Amino acid sequence: MIVPYLIIISSLVVISVIILRKIPILVKLPPQPEQVFEKEPIKEKVANVLKEKVARPRFFLLLLSSIEWFLKKVRLFFLEIDSFFVSLIARLREKSHQWSEKSREWMSQRRMKKIERLKLIADLSRTPEEKEENLLRTLKQNPKDVKAYRELGFLYLEQDNFQDAKAAFEEVLKINPDDEIAKQELDKINKIENGTRSNQETSAIDDNE
Repeated sequence: MIVPYLIIISSLVVISVIILRKIPILVKLPPQPEQVFEKEPIKEKVANVLKEKVARPRFFLLLLSSIEWFLKKVRLFFLEIDSFFVSLIARLREKSHQWSEKSREWMSQRRMKKIERLKLIADLSRTPEEKEENLLRTLKQNPKDVKAYRELGFLYLEQDNFQDAKAAFEEVLKINPDDEIAKQELDKINKIENGTRSNQETSAIDDNE
């Protein structure tokens, strides 16, 4: 039983002697070892990181796909702008076309009114013979001119030339059977002729008596 204790005591003595011998060396050591870090510039760190990542094929593919996605978005954006301007130009062209058509119609109506006014002034200054000659010239160029026949009929009525007036209005009805003005004027002429005949017959009876 005493042997183990002797071994333990002898071991402690040996350890103590070793420690006492190493104490001068331990005293000379610094309290904490200095940690030395190599200061690497930030640019070099970033470049190294990028080199490491670019060197990887997966990162390169991701970069290419990101660039492709961005370019598609940019293309879509410019296509939308182009579509907007195309539709705007089409609307402006349509509006311009409508306004030009309205302007042409307005100018045409104004021209026709001016021509009609000049014709009216010219007709007022013409004699009945000149009016008749002008209307006959018009009918010679266009035998189906309803307006010319109608005006000729009224001209003959003003001159109490019922026979020629009746013939003119009958020509109107041949071209346009639904012409109400010609029908009314023919009815008036027929009534006048019937009244004239009845008056003539009455006067003839009175003369005989």
